[in-house]
Amino acid sequence: MQANPTRRARFTIADVARRAGVSVGTVSNVLSNPRAVRAQTRRRVEVAIAELNYRPNRIAQSLSRQHTNIVGMVVPDISNPFFSELMLGVEHVLNAADYAVVFGNAHDDAAKQRRYFDGFRERRVDGMVIAITPGTEIEDVASVGADLPVVMVDRTLSGWHGDEVVGDNAAGMEMAVAHLYQLGHRRLALVNGETRLSTAAQRSEGFERALRARGLSPVLLSVGSFTLESGFAQAAQLFSMAQRPTGICAGNDLLAMAVIAAANEYGLRVPEDLSVVGYDDITYARLVSPSLTTVRQSAYSMGTEAARLLMERISGRRSSDRVTVLRPEFVVRRSAGPAP
Repeated sequence: MQANPTRRARFTIADVARRAGVSVGTVSNVLSNPRAVRAQTRRRVEVAIAELNYRPNRIAQSLSRQHTNIVGMVVPDISNPFFSELMLGVEHVLNAADYAVVFGNAHDDAAKQRRYFDGFRERRVDGMVIAITPGTEIEDVASVGADLPVVMVDRTLSGWHGDEVVGDNAAGMEMAVAHLYQLGHRRLALVNGETRLSTAAQRSEGFERALRARGLSPVLLSVGSFTLESGFAQAAQLFSMAQRPTGICAGNDLLAMAVIAAANEYGLRVPEDLSVVGYDDITYARLVSPSLTTVRQSAYSMGTEAARLLMERISGRRSSDRVTVLRPEFVVRRSAGPAP
């Protein structure tokens, strides 16, 4: 049977998004909340809608206003135990409230993270918990927040006006510097993640501020990513210096563990020749040799608090924005000792 040549194809919201060169969420915002979209972008979407003669699916729009009891969560790197513990905290609270959680791993890729944002909205999740990846644009998160409740966790963005749960990163790093200083260390370096991320930037700020308060300058402010591979490479650079540091503060525990591994490769004893302090206190921190002295911020507690804030929003119990800052603790183990 031949298709009716006069029958017109039914275009979808994804077709409009492709024609306009924007995300599905942006098209959705133009349809439901046009003032949330910049005028130039809004005009581009309106032109695409007219060209395709797109008609929104009113049934789907009606369904989207009902609760699905599903929450989406996106993390940058599920292989990092910190984010695994964060996810467990979110899941614990939401499961108790009879909600299912759908997880997305962005693999530190902002484009992949954006696809998760669009996919979760298309599946009509009731809200989202987001730990952003490097390179995230504020427009991407704001677009999601215009459609549904969002809580940002661990990492935040300049210009975000909404709920967030973060740690006091500067204060935590100041604790690390103070501990090494008390042990007699004066040549200190920082091994860090990407300073585009609020966590890395704030930990660097706390490190430098603590050194200035003691009349010191850093041996080096090293920057990479929050991974084992990056930590090993940054440590190798430090160990090749003529005046290497006697103490290293790491932006997270993975970096700290990589520094210890690199020290072994270079014949340096920890803590006799080199002291190392981590950040996060992930489960493995106490299991490495020597056990890791670190700044503890509970990823699980962050997750439970983020989920609690999200449930307040979804249920309508609260409409005002809330920022929760969790105070870190310092945990002394065996990877830091007196300066050589």
